[in-house]
Amino acid sequence: MIDLFYSSIGEKLTEIIRDAFGVNLLELIINLVATIILILIVRFFFWNKVTAFLDKKKENLKNAYKETEDIKEEAEQIKKDAENTLDESREKAREIVRSAEETAVKERERIIESAKRDASEIIENSKEEALREKEEIIKEAKGEVVDLASLIASKMIDENIDQDKYNDSILEKLEEKDE
Repeated sequence: MIDLFYSSIGEKLTEIIRDAFGVNLLELIINLVATIILILIVRFFFWNKVTAFLDKKKENLKNAYKETEDIKEEAEQIKKDAENTLDESREKAREIVRSAEETAVKERERIIESAKRDASEIIENSKEEALREKEEIIKEAKGEVVDLASLIASKMIDENIDQDKYNDSILEKLEEKDE
């Protein structure tokens, strides 16, 4: 009866497994044993090769990452150097502009000073020329006044007085008056 009990339990268990998984218990056990054997074969014959391949791949990735980091650091250093060079160039350009501005200011001041000197000379020369012309005009005017006064006086006196003496006396009077 126990045998019958175990066989009926086995049959019921087989039925439940077949209904649940759609597989026979014997087939399930065979598949489990085959899977375990397959795992053992892979473990003993291929596992070391697979792990060595994965380790090598991991090492290659580490090296590539390290190279990438090195390249990144080098690129950052190049960027810093370029920025420093750019800053130095900008500072030199500012110094050149500043120097050019200072030179331009000095040149402007020199030109202005030269123009002022030239203008002063022109004004001074113009004043001297104007004074000469004024003196010349005054001399001519005095001469004409003397000649005119002589003419008038000679007509009035009917040539009793010498004309040269009369001109000289008029010139003396005019010079006394100017002083």
